[in-house]
Amino acid sequence: MGTKDLQQLDSVFAKIKGRFGKRKPDGLIYKQGFYAACSVLKLHKSSWTNDHMDQMQNKSGIFFSIWMNEDSVRERRAMYNIHALKLRQLEGYSITSRDFAIDFRKGFSATHNTWPNVSVKYGPLTLMQGWIEIDRNTFEMDTLELMEPFKN
Repeated sequence: MGTKDLQQLDSVFAKIKGRFGKRKPDGLIYKQGFYAACSVLKLHKSSWTNDHMDQMQNKSGIFFSIWMNEDSVRERRAMYNIHALKLRQLEGYSITSRDFAIDFRKGFSATHNTWPNVSVKYGPLTLMQGWIEIDRNTFEMDTLELMEPFKN
């Protein structure tokens, strides 16, 4: 797998974004595109960030991402995570990243085993991160399953 495969999988991300959007998740914004040499599918709410909704890169806020770059495609993996960036800057909130990460991980421990290949052994910016195998026959459904907990 290489660059051509990454481009093909990016078109699958576009299809997944469309399918997920038909479910009409309440207040959830989903983006698909390229950022930092990665094909990215991202979910967040406007209340979770100060950033403009038309940009792929987040400067602040909380978001869920699934992404692939040439290395992960070569390894047949799609990566996923939840990030919390510059939470002290979120308008209307008084949150510290470290405290938020501790609280998140305490709550996440109850569902930790439902997330494939996941770890929480990161600093306060990456709340959790894992990967799924890229199987061309099941990738679309596997990705939709990762997004499912965010639809409510």
